[in-house]
Amino acid sequence: MKYKLHYGDGVINLPEAVLSKSKTIDGNTLKVLMCIAAGGNPSKEKIAREIGCDVAQVSQAILFWCEEDILSIDKSSDRKKATEPSEDNTPVEPAVKTVDSAAAVTPAPASLPRYTTEELVALLESRRELAALIDECTRVFGKVFSTHETSILLGIVDYLNVDGEYLLLLLAHCAKMGKKSVRYVEKCAFSFYDDGITTPSALQECLKKKEEMEEVEGKLRTLFGMNSRALTTKERKLIDTWLFTYRYGMDIITRAYEITVDAIGKSSIPYTNSILERWAAANLHTLAEIDAAEESRAATGQVKTAPGNSFDTNDFFDAALKRSFGDDYDPGKK
Repeated sequence: MKYKLHYGDGVINLPEAVLSKSKTIDGNTLKVLMCIAAGGNPSKEKIAREIGCDVAQVSQAILFWCEEDILSIDKSSDRKKATEPSEDNTPVEPAVKTVDSAAAVTPAPASLPRYTTEELVALLESRRELAALIDECTRVFGKVFSTHETSILLGIVDYLNVDGEYLLLLLAHCAKMGKKSVRYVEKCAFSFYDDGITTPSALQECLKKKEEMEEVEGKLRTLFGMNSRALTTKERKLIDTWLFTYRYGMDIITRAYEITVDAIGKSSIPYTNSILERWAAANLHTLAEIDAAEESRAATGQVKTAPGNSFDTNDFFDAALKRSFGDDYDPGKK
């Protein structure tokens, strides 16, 4: 039996060594090499659109073929093309950027690509899952997206290499916060990506903490009389510890605040933190447990109390006397 190839208007030549690799590679890895072999120095973005994958996968495929010594990259050619204007005097993007290691494909791009209307139509027609995703984004965000906005959303998915669930979680969060700008969504996506939050589960956990923090922050501002003053970095870390390490709610934080004011006559986040830190170290998780522990301390003489005050003042009293009398002060002689 003889086979005859019908080349039509073009031919793709591949090294024979590719055949031995075909058993161990996926289809997209082979398609990337075929696109490059077709000529024209296509950009990674164009290759991704042609074969229906994301840019990160294209970069990984290029790295694979380079490591197999089947592909090499002409760096000088790329630099030359980067400096030469196109026919319409717009800068020309290098056809293929040099990939030196696997880590080189992970950073986020400086900005997302912008598709033309024709490119968007072709992309959505060739990748039906993206069309369905945009429809779901419209429902979640409560608005119909323009061509420009759709371009941003698709860029987040393809160029930050996140999936549709990730994008929907991000849109739902922004909508809940009243931020109905796709530009704001883009900004958040880059910020989370830079922080290493790239999976739906990691994003969901981060957003939950963020929303809890924002909800509690207003109550704490009122409680501690902060008015419009911004929290310091140290204060935010302490509050984060109260909420997410100790798992204390506003009822327990309020109890510690009340003890603070009774003890020193004013509010103090560091002072309140010392109380919460002590309770957490004692494995106290509810108000009932805390009140029982404080009553026990008072009953055993560990706490000197004034009317309406159940806070341990001994440590602070001893510390003050120690500062005044130095080594001559012996707490056991009180």
